[in-house]
Formats: sequence, C-alpha cells, structure tokens
Amino acid sequence: MRIIQKPFVQNLKREYSHYFMEQKVTISAVRNISKQILIHVGVSPEHTEIIVDSIVYAHQSGKGTHGLGRLPLYVKKIQAGFMAAETSTDLVKDTPVLAVMDAKNGFGQVAATKAMDLCINKANYYGIGLVGVRRSNNFGTASFITEQAAAKGMIGIVLGNSGPAIAPTGGSHPLFGTNPLGIAFPNPVGEFPISLDMATSVVARGKVRQAAKSNEKIPFGWALDGNGQPTCDPFQALEGSMIPIGDHKGYGLSLAIDILAGLLTGSAFGGDVHPLGDMSANSNYGHLCMTINVDFFMTIDEWSQKIAYLVSSIKSCGDPEKIRIHGESSHRSIRNSKEYVLVKNRVINDIESSASSLGIEVRWT
Repeated sequence: MRIIQKPFVQNLKREYSHYFMEQKVTISAVRNISKQILIHVGVSPEHTEIIVDSIVYAHQSGKGTHGLGRLPLYVKKIQAGFMAAETSTDLVKDTPVLAVMDAKNGFGQVAATKAMDLCINKANYYGIGLVGVRRSNNFGTASFITEQAAAKGMIGIVLGNSGPAIAPTGGSHPLFGTNPLGIAFPNPVGEFPISLDMATSVVARGKVRQAAKSNEKIPFGWALDGNGQPTCDPFQALEGSMIPIGDHKGYGLSLAIDILAGLLTGSAFGGDVHPLGDMSANSNYGHLCMTINVDFFMTIDEWSQKIAYLVSSIKSCGDPEKIRIHGESSHRSIRNSKEYVLVKNRVINDIESSASSLGIEVRWT
C-alpha cells in the first residue's frame, strides 16, 4: 500500500484549491499571521491588538467576510497612500456628552473602539455619550464595537456608512452603502448580550464579493445587475446594486444612516464614500457611536429582571431551540470556535500572496 506523505497532500490542496472550499485554521494562527502583516506595514502593537481581536471575533462569530480577507486590502490601501497605518485620532469637538473625532484615514476598528470608549466614559457621568467619527475606514463587524458597551452594563449603538451598493427605490444607480447598524443590550442574567448586527441590504455585500472570488453563483433576491434586473451572477451584482431589506424601508434606513454617520459627522455621503477596495482615494467613512447608561433609568437588578422576563417571553412563543435572540447564534458560534475557525481557501491564498509580497513566511499551524 502506498502511503501519501502529508506535504504532498498539502501541495495537492493548494494546486486544486477549488476542490477544497475551506480549511480549519487555529485561532493562534489567525492571530499570529494578522499581527505579522499589520506590524510589518507600520501598525503599532497597541492598535494591532484591537484589529486582530476584531478579525478573530469576525471569524468566531460566523462573520468571516469581515475577517482575514480584509488584510490584503489594508496592505494595498496603506501602500497606495490612501490609508494610514497609525490611527492617530484628534478630537475636533469635545463636550461633556458629545464629541467629534477625526480618524485621519486610519483603521475603522481602532477609531470606533476609541469612540465607544469615549462614549462609555461620558455615559458614566452623564448617562449618555455620543461620538461622531470622520475620515475613517470600515470598522468590521458592528457587534464587535457595540458589545464593548454591553460588557460595561450599557446599551451600545453604532451606525456606519459605506461605499455605494444600494440604489434608491425606483432607481438603478447605487448611491448608498449597505450601511451597518448595531445595537447591543447588556444581559446580566444571560450568557451573551442581546446584540443586533445588520446591514440594510438583504445580505452583506461581502458575501457577494466572496462568491465572485470563489466563482460561485448567488441566490436570486440578493442583488440586481446594472440594468436593475435580478441576477445570480456575483460579477453582475457587483456592477449593479444590492437589494435593500423591505424595499423602500431598507432604502430609507440606508438614507438615514448615511445622514447620521456620514453627513452629520463631516464624512463623505451621498455616494461619495470610497470602498476599502478602491485604491485611488481615501475612503472617508463615517461612524456614529452612542452609549446609554442603564443605571440612569433603573438599577441593574431591575434591568436584569426585566431582560430575563423579556427573553423568557420571546422563547415561550414556540420551540425555544428554534427561536433565537439576536446575538445568540453568533455567541454559540464563538463558544464552539475556541480553538479553530473555518477559512475559505481563496482567503488563505490571498493572505499567502500578500504576505509573500512583504517577505513574510506564513505558518498556518
């Protein structure tokens, strides 16, 4: 019997990667590879930790489109001179409850984390904190930001605008982003916070990009082509527009977030945001972060009792295993992904290519 050596199998997997759609990657490997790449391009160790935490969170919570696959884009954007490796934020305005922060084209995860920290500090004293962020980049998963407030016993809210992907209802030209909305509520008696994390499109655009890179079709109902017709072709979808949730309702949400996170904060808006993958200009994303201190409304004990009652009421509407509270699936995924996560092969290939261009040897074990 012929024994096939492990290196041969690994080489075969790389050569015919389309037959092996995803692989198990240890959490430690995700961290180490991300750290090497980020520090190599000039990100400080302190900010690297925040970005790496957001990448790991994305994969563990089942939102891998916001994880490792973004690293090559960060590298290219920094090398092109349209993204700052160091996120040195300035406060343009600072009052007891409100502030405006300039991220100077740095990392969205770092800027939004700093903004949420500032919101939490303000809410500790005044019950509420509101911080707008301008000249930023995509902050990854919204729940990574909002759950920082929930962990402190506060309600966390984040809005963000993004590159054009949704056309106004009745139009065919994309103008608004799939603008993320996140709200996290502390749940002292539960295993996880109640955490809403959503895009204003039927699905996040990252899933379409992922399908395009994997040469896979997308379901009808996700997107329209450049002529405003339904399509299952991800390439046509990227040339066209995403379908907003609830038609005019999703368009309305996209509009509202574009105003609050973009126009109000002094960021780009109205179709002028440049996506992370655009290597010709600064992105100029905008974020709006907010915290509400529950303790200014009721004691934590009262809040805990009411949240427990609410969760029990929701679960009693049917089979408790089939009825999920927002955030439940993500945190179950986190609990089951302590050691490793599944990463798409095309992401692994992109990371290896990007690392090689930097002279970094990638080790996935």
